[in-house]
Amino acid sequence: MRKLIIIGAFLALPVVGNAADTMDGCGLGWQVTNSETMIGTTTRGTTNAFVPPSFGMTSGTIGCKQLAFAANDREAVNYVVNNYLNLKQQLAVGHGEYVEGLSEIMNCNSSTVKSQYDSVVAPATNGVELFENLKGICG
Repeated sequence: MRKLIIIGAFLALPVVGNAADTMDGCGLGWQVTNSETMIGTTTRGTTNAFVPPSFGMTSGTIGCKQLAFAANDREAVNYVVNNYLNLKQQLAVGHGEYVEGLSEIMNCNSSTVKSQYDSVVAPATNGVELFENLKGICG
């Protein structure tokens, strides 16, 4: 019985090896090889297991389409990251031209942010952390 299973597996190998790879072409594995063979599919699978394509999906790189939620936040993330120091200072006071820009881009009420400054703005060590914290209270 064991021999039959092993022989069956070897007979099925050419069928599996020639099966069309229906993956979406996203991830570092597709950058390594786009060969639609069993070895190519295995290489892509192994590469994508170690370097998941989630970064590519949020950034729109390595052959991936950018997911809608990431594309929607791009402008706000860029604004907060590029104006991090000015925002941090003005959010402590509760007003200023950078805070007005933040209110427009994130629909964020400056009084809400000022009231939660110690838990939202103060602990942020960079623009990305500040954005994540602001998104938590601004929506």
